[in-house]
Amino acid sequence: MNDLNFLRLIFELGGSFQNANNIDLAVKANVSKASISDRTQHLAKLGLVKYTKYYGTRLTKKGLNRVTPLIQQHRLLETWLYEKLNIPISDIYEQATKLSDHPDILLIDRLNIYLDYPETCPHGNIIPINSEIPEFTQASLLANQDISETTLRIINFTEDDYLFKILSNIDLRLDDKIRVLNRNNYDHSIVVLNLRNNLKQILPKNITKKVRIEKVPVATTEKSI
Repeated sequence: MNDLNFLRLIFELGGSFQNANNIDLAVKANVSKASISDRTQHLAKLGLVKYTKYYGTRLTKKGLNRVTPLIQQHRLLETWLYEKLNIPISDIYEQATKLSDHPDILLIDRLNIYLDYPETCPHGNIIPINSEIPEFTQASLLANQDISETTLRIINFTEDDYLFKILSNIDLRLDDKIRVLNRNNYDHSIVVLNLRNNLKQILPKNITKKVRIEKVPVATTEKSI
């Protein structure tokens, strides 16, 4: 994996606004933690990331500027594969990765024109430049939600090929509205009620920590006077 694609993995783990955990990076890149340490130190010397011991790795402004075109191209390709070629949503991340090793400005421009400048990819993630990169907090993760009657809406999924394969099997989708029914304090799994299909689903932590949600406002009815 070249440096640019490694920066993409950091970005996908939220490295534009928070520290990306080196263990999560090792799992995502399928390499050892020692390899991650070597790579992050190398990128830090180039001024592309800032590594803080015990806290992880975050993109610098220079690193963010370097990787943004690749992120834009990757997510445009995902959108093209899904919307125009009918590639299953579970496969588009992997296919876009194969097609997007280096950013090509002409390709980005043509895809934007063809797709009418989409703001998000099919997994709900912002397409940089087309839309401002958001900053999320830990409170936006499904893993950090308590048992409640509050309705939550799934707004995006962390980009992870394994996750996308699992989602197709458990029938969890973007924009699904869910409620947290129970939490297991031993393995940190969560039981949710999916309001789309009225099914209860047990979701392990390795899934819930990659799902971002927002609270659905309670509908108010104005009283007539």
